[in-house]
Amino acid sequence: MLPELSEIKKVRKRLGLNQTQLAALAGVSQSLIAKTESGKIIPSYEKAKRIFNSLELLGNRKTAKAKDIMTRSVKFVSENDPVSKAIRIMEKNGFSQLAVIKNQRSVGTISEHIIITVFGKGCSKDPKKTLVKEIMEDSMPVVSEETPASLLSSMLEFEPALLIAKKGRIVGIITKSNLLEALMESKGKDRIAQKNST
Repeated sequence: MLPELSEIKKVRKRLGLNQTQLAALAGVSQSLIAKTESGKIIPSYEKAKRIFNSLELLGNRKTAKAKDIMTRSVKFVSENDPVSKAIRIMEKNGFSQLAVIKNQRSVGTISEHIIITVFGKGCSKDPKKTLVKEIMEDSMPVVSEETPASLLSSMLEFEPALLIAKKGRIVGIITKSNLLEALMESKGKDRIAQKNST
């Protein structure tokens, strides 16, 4: 038996989803979600089930923590490294930014954007002779490894990446792709569980 349809809006808002996002997850139209929440229509059992299953799946994912999702191998440079080293690491790994780490703590960020800005056309500076600390920007946000995925998701709407710390020391990094991978893995496990239960 499914929950009351009035629960859809409550749970959706609690999970920080808008109607369009829930519709995409459930494979239904945004107008169906809107009309269901406003009481204008009663969806078919199949569509209602898909909506509630999506909410449940996302709710389960939101219980995950940063330590469950993060990439533990953090590529970084030190503030006294030449900018050319940062460029090589970013090119080799396909990164657009790197953490600047000192004594296992984040002290700044160096990005493609700032490098292009500083060493743009007509610039006489040499990236081999310029130190990272001379052009680095503020650190990426640092959060605890216990931070729930729901908060990480909200933060990554405004940040390219988050650094994960344990007792003040950087132990991992999370990007939007890490969250997407976690969601896809969670969906895959759900499908397997559903098949095994039938």
